[in-house]
Amino acid sequence: MNHPSPMIDWTSRYCASLTELDRFRDLVDSAVALGGLRRPDIDPRKTQTRIDAAAHRIRSRVPHLAGRGNSDVPRSVEGLLAHLDETIFTELGLGRAEAVVLHPDAMDLELVVSGVPGMPVTNALLYCAIAERIGLDVFGIDLPGEFLVGIRDTRFRRLTVLDPSQGGRQLDGNDFQQMTHLIDDGIDPREALAPATPAVWLRRFLNDLSITSGRSGEIHLLDSWARLSTATEDILGLR
Repeated sequence: MNHPSPMIDWTSRYCASLTELDRFRDLVDSAVALGGLRRPDIDPRKTQTRIDAAAHRIRSRVPHLAGRGNSDVPRSVEGLLAHLDETIFTELGLGRAEAVVLHPDAMDLELVVSGVPGMPVTNALLYCAIAERIGLDVFGIDLPGEFLVGIRDTRFRRLTVLDPSQGGRQLDGNDFQQMTHLIDDGIDPREALAPATPAVWLRRFLNDLSITSGRSGEIHLLDSWARLSTATEDILGLR
């Protein structure tokens, strides 16, 4: 006889996740817990399993990474990005061109990794979580209305900036400068390249959840997002 799984206290699970945010894998756990507040019956392991599977597919296509642990440093970042793009943007369909609906589903990692068009911060976190698992040195770049990804190639002292919400479109220095000036001509592009901290990631998640919940009529969740925003800043600080 099958017994129903015990209900998860997603608020407590989210707050507990904030005590260890050393990797993007940990941030995924935090984001999944936020999704659990809307959909309490989700399997907390499913998203991580899907991300692991995507990373495994990439590693199996790269001879010197196949069968090895996540700590292996890729020999060619540029070459590995091609495999990453194929898996993330072609097979998973992340960053598709169709319009993203301003709905909390677009903030739900489990739904987005399953094909629902995601918001910029959701797409960026999935990209970073998969890239981290194949040994890339990645970080998030938080901009108003955008969330980009930076990839460091320490071997050749090169930085690649791309937009996971635009099919992985790469931005050179001029592209990035133009983007920041279009958003706000007071933004210093060099400062904008600063890696997003866990507090910045989660503040953006909670802010976008508040916006999408309000616009979609899920106003019963607004108090939860506000309380979790306060808890996040209490535990992680403002940065």
